[in-house]
Amino acid sequence: MPVHIVKQGDCMSSIADQYGFFWETLWNDEHNSPLRDRRKDPNVLMAGDHVFIPEKRPKEEAGETTKVHTFRLKGVPVKLNLRLLDACNRPRAGLKYSLTVDGHKFSGVTDDDGRISHDIPPRSKRAQLKLPAAEEYDLDLGYMNPVEYTSGVQGRLKNLGYYHGEISGTLDDPTRKAIRRFQDENGLTITGEPDADTRAALLSAHEG
Repeated sequence: MPVHIVKQGDCMSSIADQYGFFWETLWNDEHNSPLRDRRKDPNVLMAGDHVFIPEKRPKEEAGETTKVHTFRLKGVPVKLNLRLLDACNRPRAGLKYSLTVDGHKFSGVTDDDGRISHDIPPRSKRAQLKLPAAEEYDLDLGYMNPVEYTSGVQGRLKNLGYYHGEISGTLDDPTRKAIRRFQDENGLTITGEPDADTRAALLSAHEG
């Protein structure tokens, strides 16, 4: 049974592109139902997860030999969606930006909700976002671990501006301090622990 063992930075879109499938084909395969039940989100996998890779099935299309036929591949590329908020969690609307994704360059203005959205290659790994006043952000694509892990909690807290340390996977004092601040600002019981309510609130605030 062919299996892909997930590496850090993999997501279902990049794995599917590697093997020549649509990501929905892999994600919805019955052999991957335990993975779906465990991870819920195809964009948030954990290193060491197993993804079943089915055999490819040929598809036949009828066509007259004397005519030219055009076939278009669907499902590629994928979307990179970002949302920019200020310190008070208000959308940073109308903000000019430039974005580089593995050498591909994009530019534009954030919409009224502070969002940026671009089609990118499925196997993209790195992005750099540049804003006015020399504000820059380096992004690792596909590196967000599930929220059930401390590293996943740290990653979401960091993206939301609460945590500024390394994604270590260790529930240390800086991580607990960031959790307490997040809990305080989101009306949660302040414990410094990544309990179920805190993880659910992180998922909602981070939008995944």
